[in-house]
Amino acid sequence: MAHVTRVKYFTKDKEKFINPDNLKKYKKYLQSNIIKNQDVKDTTYKRYEGLFRHFLMWLGENYGDLDLYSDEFMENAVDIMENYIMFCQETLLNHKKIINMKISAVSSFYIWSMKRGFVKYHPFDGKLDRMKKANEEHILNSYFLTEEQVQTIRRELSENDKYSIQDQILFEVSFDSANRIGALLKLQLSKLDLEHNMFVDIREKEGYHTQVVFGSVAKELIQEWLEMRKNDYDHLECDSLLITKYKGKYKPMGDSAIRDRMKKYGEIIGISDYRPHCQRKTRLNLVYEETGDLALAAELANHRSTETTREFYCRKQTKAEVMNKINALRSKNSNVTDEENK
Repeated sequence: MAHVTRVKYFTKDKEKFINPDNLKKYKKYLQSNIIKNQDVKDTTYKRYEGLFRHFLMWLGENYGDLDLYSDEFMENAVDIMENYIMFCQETLLNHKKIINMKISAVSSFYIWSMKRGFVKYHPFDGKLDRMKKANEEHILNSYFLTEEQVQTIRRELSENDKYSIQDQILFEVSFDSANRIGALLKLQLSKLDLEHNMFVDIREKEGYHTQVVFGSVAKELIQEWLEMRKNDYDHLECDSLLITKYKGKYKPMGDSAIRDRMKKYGEIIGISDYRPHCQRKTRLNLVYEETGDLALAAELANHRSTETTREFYCRKQTKAEVMNKINALRSKNSNVTDEENK
């Protein structure tokens, strides 16, 4: 698969271009939305906050201290946003889907501002063309590991001393459960049901309550880890399953730490950009390939529709693989018929 090109443009020194008044306006919008949906505070909203800050840096660098509610911005918003889109395409080399997300981040702010009466109208609603066929364009590399690759990672994690027991636990739980990173961030000891191999009542995407299940290997590792923490580490004072130490204190493992560990898993088998979502996709695809039961994979994924599972979480088979399956079924049916005719 081709390497994804990234351009590092929004560095720390670009922060100076942000108009403080514009940032205050956005913080007010952000706070209002977080109150309505706390569950995506550290995932969706954090992502969109980053995108909006990038827009403010670009706006300040190119248009000075232009206020987001000013007549000048409102009257020229379409031109400004089209210039921003062009910048994202030509300078940042962004793909269609990320550009659409950046437009949405700004658009959502103005929808809220209208409801609050801060502006009389949305300055570019219906006036910008979204990027066509964005879902057909792959922005991030996506991987479906084979069972052999999964076992290679498992062996390396257990046999190489440079990996910790937490590395093993995260791998096993994330693989067994196929849960999103939002759920993995909320694995609390108070929600742990060791007898039934699961974490219960975990809130994830859109406030959805789910269970995070795990197998016997993960169970043994968790038991060992809890004993280690009782006698050392935090003495189980931190309610999180996965912990890190910062400035002498133990705290729940955060988003970046989990993503860093996922990256290490991929590096074991030569993949430099393995992500939590790849782990989820790998597990669901293997469930489908091993069982042929799409509904089972969809159930594990907490998908409302099997079409979502089929479209995004199952590896597309080659024509040769399809023909091999057809031939295998024919052979099987032929053998059954022969047995019945004896």
